[in-house]
Amino acid sequence: MKMFEKDNYDMEWELLGIILAGMLALTFYFFRIPLLFPVPNQSKNSRESRFDVLRGFAMIGIVMIHIHSYFQFFHPGDTFIIHNTLMLSNLARFSVPMFILTSAIFLKIKEGYWISKFRHLVVPYTVFSIFGYWIKYNHYSLNEFFTFYALGKVFTPFYFVPLLLQFYILFYILNPIMKEDNWRNIILLISFLINVISNLGFFDTFLPIEYHSISIFNYIFFFVLGIHIGKTKQSNSEINQNSKFILSIYYVLSLILVLIVSHLFGTDLKNHHTIYPILFLLFVWQYLNDFNGSISKILSYIGNQSLFIFLLHPFIIHFMHSVDPYTFGGPFFGYVLTLLLNVGIPILISIIIQKGKFLYQSHHLT
Repeated sequence: MKMFEKDNYDMEWELLGIILAGMLALTFYFFRIPLLFPVPNQSKNSRESRFDVLRGFAMIGIVMIHIHSYFQFFHPGDTFIIHNTLMLSNLARFSVPMFILTSAIFLKIKEGYWISKFRHLVVPYTVFSIFGYWIKYNHYSLNEFFTFYALGKVFTPFYFVPLLLQFYILFYILNPIMKEDNWRNIILLISFLINVISNLGFFDTFLPIEYHSISIFNYIFFFVLGIHIGKTKQSNSEINQNSKFILSIYYVLSLILVLIVSHLFGTDLKNHHTIYPILFLLFVWQYLNDFNGSISKILSYIGNQSLFIFLLHPFIIHFMHSVDPYTFGGPFFGYVLTLLLNVGIPILISIIIQKGKFLYQSHHLT
């Protein structure tokens, strides 16, 4: 019975996504608006800050999701506050798909592909997993640690790393095929269908329960879309101001619809519903140039430091579970301060480490 209710709930949210996508398709068609996905500037050799802005949004969103759990831990009976932190958490559900998508955009098979992944992802993840297991659990077991390590369970958000490693393997396999435009479009459509079917729970009975949280089928469309975007040539098309105004109306209506349905259900959304993250991606990309310059720089910097924040933030929120968030000046200031601490402290530690590396290298060079 519970599985049936779960499938119905998943179906309702996927149907909402299909409705939103249909509304968007009609908007683009009737008003002759070009559908412009973000495309990396192929002429640049430096890191593109525009994609770091997207990752900055995603990193803040991930922290917002975890803040809801933090407030719920201390004040489950405060329905007004929990309802609003849940609303913010649901709005932030674009975050993990956005990370996966942006991680795929600049992937290239070149010399040192696996060495780079090992140094910049596996090694930090291993260090933080060992340290996290040591401080979080009272009874130690090598078997338990390796299970948690493989499934990303030392801290709940760590599931993202084993998930991402599977996608790096998938890219290694798909890359030769994805070079062809026709095959790329076919694989993108297949990945979308697989993602929707997975969201509806049809794979759950065939996959081990332990694998569900790191199943690539839950996010495969976003990863393939990222590869597709990375291999797409830039277009000279632009969206004019009238089209932006029309799309603004659509995005506002979509947001209202998502909020209404979210309040009616009062339930945590999944990270991997297929349509909502794409809407957010299109929205941010179309209005990116209109953002305040300082805000864009801050978001870009957060995005540039996202992996470090991602690995350190679970430690901070873990220790904060010994302190009631309301002690920081009530629910509002408690929420804001929690957000600032979980983003700011990892960035500060990252700056200190990078500064130390620079001084160390300078000392040895002299």
